[in-house]
Amino acid sequence: MAIIDARTLPDASPIEADLLIIGGGMAGIALAKELAGGPLKVAILESGGLEIEADNQALYAGSGVQRAPGNPDRPFDDYPIQSRVRALGGSGMVWGGKCAPLDPADFAERPWIPHSGWPVTRAQMQPYYDRACDLLEIPRFPLDRPRPGEPERQPLALDPADGFFPAPREFSRFSGGNDKTAFDAFRTQFAEAANITVYLYANVTRIRREGSEIVGLDVACLDGKRHTARAARYVLAVGGIENVRLLLASDGLGNRDDLVGRFFQGHVTYSNDGDDQNEGTAIAITRAAPMDLYAPGKGGVAHCVIGAGLPAQRRMKTGNFTATLFRVKPSEPATPVSADTATIGKAAARLAGQDDGQMLGYFAMAEHFPNPDSRVTLDPDHKDALGMPRVRLSWAYGDKDYADLERSVTGLADALGASGEGRLCWSLERNQLLAISRASRHHMGTTRMHADPRQGVVDPDLRLHEARNLYVAGSSVFPTSGIANPTLTLLALTIRLADHLKSKPLKSEIGR
Repeated sequence: MAIIDARTLPDASPIEADLLIIGGGMAGIALAKELAGGPLKVAILESGGLEIEADNQALYAGSGVQRAPGNPDRPFDDYPIQSRVRALGGSGMVWGGKCAPLDPADFAERPWIPHSGWPVTRAQMQPYYDRACDLLEIPRFPLDRPRPGEPERQPLALDPADGFFPAPREFSRFSGGNDKTAFDAFRTQFAEAANITVYLYANVTRIRREGSEIVGLDVACLDGKRHTARAARYVLAVGGIENVRLLLASDGLGNRDDLVGRFFQGHVTYSNDGDDQNEGTAIAITRAAPMDLYAPGKGGVAHCVIGAGLPAQRRMKTGNFTATLFRVKPSEPATPVSADTATIGKAAARLAGQDDGQMLGYFAMAEHFPNPDSRVTLDPDHKDALGMPRVRLSWAYGDKDYADLERSVTGLADALGASGEGRLCWSLERNQLLAISRASRHHMGTTRMHADPRQGVVDPDLRLHEARNLYVAGSSVFPTSGIANPTLTLLALTIRLADHLKSKPLKSEIGR
């Protein structure tokens, strides 16, 4: 129907719809796309505009710290504002388009990982992953992981019993960091549907409830105007940190069991360069055949990472793990192991013991385990321009996070050696890991999904346990983080939510 600047509405305007979506990021847009052209009148309330603007971004400012055993605390005050985008499209504005589903292991309850297990299986998610891939116009990810047929894209001959496998990654053009023109169409054209309205610069500052019913929203603009919004149903989709902020600022909505904001999980990478004196993280491959499957010659190309499947995790009693290989200089062929390459260390080249192999850099990622002490809270002493309390992020690791990382690296090294495919160099001390880690913009787990309201904030349908007509979308509902970029999974869950909303008549939803 339209894209409307909420600042142009008369003060105290009422906004009404059958369904109100709070947040115009990837989840909110995907939900509206699924409902476009249908009978429901849908409105999106987006805090930002069409471009990234400093005043809007400033609303995200907060404080943060990373903590890990045996490592000095790492101040992380810039992360709450730098890892998010407050504009139509959300963090899709800067996302690079990388896509992968979570592995079957990620959905499984693993007894050696506390708080693991999803109330849905990977097989049950398959049709929604397929539709999410279609939405992003990328190849689908089948469960059986087909073997690539091209000669230059042959996987390493790792023993399946070791449990390491080639995990595919694809790239969508619908991302602001990949193809802005395509992404601009993706994030705006759906609003041409007669039943869709998008309100920009419309900041939801409070969710109002009466008993177990959500009865309305307070909406504020930075120019001072205030509006109200009302619907039969609501979907909260403002990200893994902001979902928490709005629930807690709304009289602790959903937080009866003190779970909102807990179990924050993120993705970080671990690697280091080397020089003549110090080793770097490197994998020396013994074969001379092309390694394009794992290390394509340019960025943004479909490739595989080396993943640790459920057999490897069960055997090592670890979580998920990946090694992402890359060429030392992406514009040049892979470096021969006999070369004197200071960027990742001389001794790594000697690990292969052959002159006809090649040497690649890699970075490791390990699953960040659900941890109730890793959490987002409110800072009542510091408020933004709209009077909302700012957030405090305490991103915490436990001993198991780093122990499992090291066991997984050792397991991959053993698998490479046993297969004769190569050798691995890992030169990082545990007390260095926090300082050298590089954080992604992935905020997961803070409104976790669980059938038991004492163990989760939302139920398997993504409905808030404490409210009849409020749902939560996005990666905040993930019980565990896995390794894959969360975008494809959050879109699949959103499409699943859309089907649920379409199948449930409004009267039965409101009148229960």
